[in-house]
Amino acid sequence: MNLDKISDERLFANNTKEDIMRWCSTLRYFHYMRARGGHNCEGDSFCVYFKYDTREDLISKLSLIGVNIKELQEGEIAFDPLESYSIDDLDKLKITITEFNDLVQPQNVEIYGKKSHVWVIKDRFEISVSGTKDGQIYKVTDDDFNVCLLLEKKFDQLKWEPILDYDIESQIHCVSKRKYPELYRKE
Repeated sequence: MNLDKISDERLFANNTKEDIMRWCSTLRYFHYMRARGGHNCEGDSFCVYFKYDTREDLISKLSLIGVNIKELQEGEIAFDPLESYSIDDLDKLKITITEFNDLVQPQNVEIYGKKSHVWVIKDRFEISVSGTKDGQIYKVTDDDFNVCLLLEKKFDQLKWEPILDYDIESQIHCVSKRKYPELYRKE
């Protein structure tokens, strides 16, 4: 049993091996991410990480793809998981970017007219795609794959290949060439 890899039974539970191999062999920016399982409310997705240097760089890069970062407004509260809140505060709570706690996490956005999810962490931001076909965000389909292909063309136009963050490939649930080279071969 290899603890650095997902079992074949689990890996191919939602999609066929052929589909996953086709996705892996075609996508250049995005990776297929198999849900880790358990109780973390996470589904399968296609994800990519991009690097940024500064607050201004982050805002600039996201604005290039139509994602506008919002500042925390007066009366809004930056959510702190260690705090208790009253029922009256719930509508005021906003999840902020850890490194810039006056900026609200983008989360569910449209990029070039396609539903996506953006999450900012230290020195990088993640773009994920799932649920394109029917809103079912726990599984991916060819519709999601096609959104990734469209976005990859846009990333090429922006010349974003140099800012790809390959740390994503170290995650156990990332189906990368590093961990799953057999899925990157043509059968």
